[in-house]
Amino acid sequence: MSERSLIDWLRDRINPTGFAIVGPGDDAAVLAQAGDGRVVVTTDAFLEGTHFQSDDPPEAIGHKVIAASVSDIAAMGCVPTASLATVGVGRSRDDTFVRKLAESMISAAERYGAPITGGDLTSWDEPLCISVTVLGRVAEPEPVLRSGARPGHVLFVTGALGGSALGRHLTAEPRILAGLFLNGEAGASAMIDISDGLSTDLHHIARESRVGAVVREADIPLSEAAHEAAAADGRTALEHALDDGEDFELLVAIPPENVGRLRESWTFDLPITEIGEITDADVLLERLDGSRLPLQPRGYEHEWRRNP
Repeated sequence: MSERSLIDWLRDRINPTGFAIVGPGDDAAVLAQAGDGRVVVTTDAFLEGTHFQSDDPPEAIGHKVIAASVSDIAAMGCVPTASLATVGVGRSRDDTFVRKLAESMISAAERYGAPITGGDLTSWDEPLCISVTVLGRVAEPEPVLRSGARPGHVLFVTGALGGSALGRHLTAEPRILAGLFLNGEAGASAMIDISDGLSTDLHHIARESRVGAVVREADIPLSEAAHEAAAADGRTALEHALDDGEDFELLVAIPPENVGRLRESWTFDLPITEIGEITDADVLLERLDGSRLPLQPRGYEHEWRRNP
């Protein structure tokens, strides 16, 4: 049973009420506070063997779990303010490992403006399991959702994509300031951080916005790691950029009237590349020869066994 089908099943059964302004379907939930206040909340689970490996350094694991969680707040164009963490440590780990992991998490959370304010630490006989919750402050004018893209809006992506399996996912940086700029100055209509892969996360925007999209093969920025991975496994660098996931870059739709302002005002030491546009139907890849074919969502998906 695919992750997508199970999430659809869950969304049919979850009925956000009360303080929920934005519920399931985005990078984070938005909750009402007293008065006119709002808080953005996201939570992520990280499992040994899936999100990191048993021989990854604890310092790298600690950085990754905080950075990946904060990235969800960045994808809403909001400001991270605090975090909580629950860590289940296998009894085979020693206290030196736990201290290094904790120090890395604490340091990363403080660096991103979301200091750890609480959580839980426990031990068990299974591999390392970490859950991180990050809270954020809503920036002006509004959180950027996945559902605001419209035909004619222009697609951009920050950074370069692909090759996360070579270790890039352990050193990724959440694009907090870029997300704030894209929300405010650039007036983004939809945004998502690339965690499952460009091919899959573009489908998330298309699905929530009820639109299609075209991305141009020639313009997709390929990382050096994507080329290295391609040389090692025979897949193309483009396939790695489309499907590897865990780049934690921002995929954003910009209304055409705001594109000039984005280009003129972008001063970050971070590339931003126009890769396509939103359309009214189908998600397509435009090949180098100009032909177009369906872009299948082949990024990472968790799977469960279906009952007989």
